[in-house]
Amino acid sequence: MGRFEISENALEKIAESLREEYEGSNVDYVIEDMKISENGEYLSVLIRDDYDSRFLHLFDAKGSPLPGWKSGVGIPCQEDVVIFPGVENVAVFMKCGTGEITLYPFQDENPKENALRVTFSRLPIYVSLTNMERVVIFGDMRLDFNAPGDIETVFIPRLQGGYAFFHAIYDTEDEVYILHTFKEPGKRNPVLRVGRINYPPHPYYSPLEFWDGVETISAHSPAPPTKGAIGDIILRDNEPIAVLGTKLGKELYILTPKKARIIPLPGELVFTKFTEKGLFLLIGQFRGYLYGGFVTYEDLLGKSSLKLEDIEDRTVFGRYNPEAVDPKFSGISRNGNILVLGKSSGKISASGRFYYYVRPDSNYLYSYVSTETIQGEEEVTYDQYTQLEEVLKRFGGIILYGPPGTGKTKLALDLSKGADRVEVVTFHQSYSYEDFVEGFRPVEKDDKLIYVVEDGVLKRLAVEAIFHGLHPNSGETDYEKKKEVVLNYLQTGNGTFKSRGKFYLIIDEINRGNISRILGEVITLIDPDKRLGAEYETRITLPYSREPFALPPNLYIIGTMNSTDRSIAFLDMALRRRFAFLEILPRPEELGDIEVGGVNLQHLLSTLNRVIEEERGKDYTIGHGYFREVIKAKPEERAKALKDVFYYKILPLLQEYFYGNWETIRRSLPGFGFIDEKGRIIEMDDDEFIEALRKLVTEK
Repeated sequence: MGRFEISENALEKIAESLREEYEGSNVDYVIEDMKISENGEYLSVLIRDDYDSRFLHLFDAKGSPLPGWKSGVGIPCQEDVVIFPGVENVAVFMKCGTGEITLYPFQDENPKENALRVTFSRLPIYVSLTNMERVVIFGDMRLDFNAPGDIETVFIPRLQGGYAFFHAIYDTEDEVYILHTFKEPGKRNPVLRVGRINYPPHPYYSPLEFWDGVETISAHSPAPPTKGAIGDIILRDNEPIAVLGTKLGKELYILTPKKARIIPLPGELVFTKFTEKGLFLLIGQFRGYLYGGFVTYEDLLGKSSLKLEDIEDRTVFGRYNPEAVDPKFSGISRNGNILVLGKSSGKISASGRFYYYVRPDSNYLYSYVSTETIQGEEEVTYDQYTQLEEVLKRFGGIILYGPPGTGKTKLALDLSKGADRVEVVTFHQSYSYEDFVEGFRPVEKDDKLIYVVEDGVLKRLAVEAIFHGLHPNSGETDYEKKKEVVLNYLQTGNGTFKSRGKFYLIIDEINRGNISRILGEVITLIDPDKRLGAEYETRITLPYSREPFALPPNLYIIGTMNSTDRSIAFLDMALRRRFAFLEILPRPEELGDIEVGGVNLQHLLSTLNRVIEEERGKDYTIGHGYFREVIKAKPEERAKALKDVFYYKILPLLQEYFYGNWETIRRSLPGFGFIDEKGRIIEMDDDEFIEALRKLVTEK
């Protein structure tokens, strides 16, 4: 038994090596692609800078650059580039011009000079490097290519009137097995099948003759969609086993010589690959987590469905966000010991092309570690409430910040349930020290207007909390009597105070008020070590009443702020030092698997936020709370509720965010059709609206 753990040392070494190489150039760079070799010994990393220059780097599994690879090898192509790590070489397919495949040796101090190249007369449709390091080429019969004698090739001709889409290839000394979707000329439906090609292939004079010679080992009809297909094939006991699913799909196609079938998965498929330990699966669950582990070959071939419990060595890789995981940035070595799992994002290149890259905050390299017992499930029980309680207990005050609609106020209110007392206030420009702590208020007495000192919300709550710590079982007591007892304790020290109960002060929109003016000298007392009974207990004399005052440790302060209104960077530094800060970001998984007209709300929110974060930053993303009314609505009323939320809340936000820059959102979201080129919201009927949403979440 075992689990995957972050390879921290290797990640630090790789990051340091890349910083040394690129920081002096004053050009930002990202990891555009990365692949682990079959044996798990080498990691290929493709770097792309802001000028669209690319460099290939090679590291060992411990994070050290290989000899000759420290400065990387320049990849002279600004079109798509695909890397295929083999056993002794890494192949780079450049889709520039007519295309070229270059094989760079892993262990060579001059990889660029000793590379082998395959050139083409026209761009092939598909290329790959097999586990035997043969180059597979799929293209038109008129395609000519030039390969050195050291490189073995397998050319597969395109069949006119039909098509083939390749998912995975497994190579032996004498045979090549291909998992592909195939449509014969004149046939209506494509078939998913495993085909076998002899090596070297028998002579043929036409594409039809070649494909007639491909032996079908297993097939399933109809075939699943090819878009987002994720599959692999392996030879076990001299028989091929193939699997195929789709990204975000919940089914897995299994093809063997004896049978082809479909089995349900315990979540959405992210990645899969055969290893010596079994079939490795990455599965994401809505409103849940991302799991990874192995399914034994016996379970894979014998069970009619897979449950989470069937995944052995199960590891939890954090919250599942479909938009942040990509099969492109996932891979595992054949022995199952080295895992690559990067979170993805996207950007527009200098040449105007959109591409995905590995997020810099992504811990993308993991190692398999044997353990006596698996503790992975315990990680799932650690939720936001647990985190908030621990932070509050340690610091006494916390500010929840993030985009609007992320549930900050609700989180604070939910946490305060069961407290002895809760007070909620909202800061604004007119809110003052006199409202919050104490101040003069006009009172009519004997037909005269006089001014008396009146306690504010903080002082009143502090009195309640201290009194509870002095007399927890006093029952109902008038506030003035409680205050008299508390003042006597603060002045004389008579009595024993113990921190009992919980008293919460929730300050909504804390950043909208003048913090320094509202808190005044009380800001000093917020520190945990200056509260009653603490090491540096501090008591002050208030300016209006001249009464002593202190903050007890059982009074917890929770502030909320929308980061779109004012960045936390502009908050008073004294406030920043005395409060803990917890960022609350949108959680699309909170929307579950609810669909409206075939549109999944989680995917819709993730799609919108991806673009907003890229163009405006995470502070401007849309919170899951915007869709709360849709979730609460009856199923037959959800379409109307979604349309209202979209037209009266979300679209006005997008109008503001992208004012005067409408092309940006249409370029990033090709299916977006709700705002015209002049920034006007386009009215639609219900059917048009749902169809527009479908295009928004499906078109790339």
